[in-house]
Amino acid sequence: MKLGKFYIILIFGSLFFSCASIQDTNINLRLEKSNCFQEYNYDYEESQIPLPLHTLSIPETVQKNFSIPSINIANAMGILELLEKYITSLEDFKAEPSIENRLRHLELNQKLSHRIGFAELEISSESAELGCEEERIDQIANYLKSKEGDIDTKLTVASIVIGALGAIGTTVFFDNGKTPEYIALGAGIIGATLGVMILVNKKKVTFRHERNHLQEIWEGPATSKYFPASVWYYLNYVYPDKEEQLSKREEIIEKWMGLGLFDNVKPKDKEELIGKFFGEGGVYLSDELAERASMYDQIGSQINLMMQDLKTLTRELEVLQAKMFFETAKN
Repeated sequence: MKLGKFYIILIFGSLFFSCASIQDTNINLRLEKSNCFQEYNYDYEESQIPLPLHTLSIPETVQKNFSIPSINIANAMGILELLEKYITSLEDFKAEPSIENRLRHLELNQKLSHRIGFAELEISSESAELGCEEERIDQIANYLKSKEGDIDTKLTVASIVIGALGAIGTTVFFDNGKTPEYIALGAGIIGATLGVMILVNKKKVTFRHERNHLQEIWEGPATSKYFPASVWYYLNYVYPDKEEQLSKREEIIEKWMGLGLFDNVKPKDKEELIGKFFGEGGVYLSDELAERASMYDQIGSQINLMMQDLKTLTRELEVLQAKMFFETAKN
């Protein structure tokens, strides 16, 4: 009987220890001390967002010397007119390579370089903020997963110990009436309970995000508080000649759906998930945080594509200028 009491105490002690290890107050401290978001919010009118490229009359000289992505990124930055003047100054210098024309061209070149440099800083700043938040979420998700792994290990060990104790108990009390059956039954029930605990062992954390880039991508407002006008134009522009008439923002949402976040989810639970991911936050599981980090990664990837288009524009400008100067020197 003493062995039976010891056995019961050991079993419940193992269960209590396993359950107690699920609680972790340090994670809240980690959340409070890590914040990537700037306090600054963009405040611009819809009229300040560039008009869609295909609705504009693009000068032939611009179409001739630049690719469509370069022209579109120039429109996003609001420098199409400056780009046209730049080409005109090059042609004037080629026709008459005077000091006045050269100075005029250099002045326009400096203005253009300044605007491109500012755009690079703006895009890099946005990309850095998104990347920082992605990394922050990922770290918290990994921290929770490591805690889950620790608990799984403890529960597995407890299950093995209880199984062994059950086997020993049935052997010791083999000739003691129904005692071995009770021990075997108890060990089986507790072993099954531990197995279920391993399956449902999911760490949770309250994660708040009042500044939520995912929300604006999901809802698609006319203007954005978290993305500058140039970036917001770029994310929402739809090329009319594309096979699928989707903006980059809509492509991001399609990729989010590809994560399976809302698959096989009841309507009520889906509404709750949408409110959590695209609202001000709530209680997250580690897997949900990992998915949230992936969603930020996909936004960042599209922002980086904007930087690639900007680099293409810069390269095409350099090629155009080198060509013009070479032809001028040749003549």
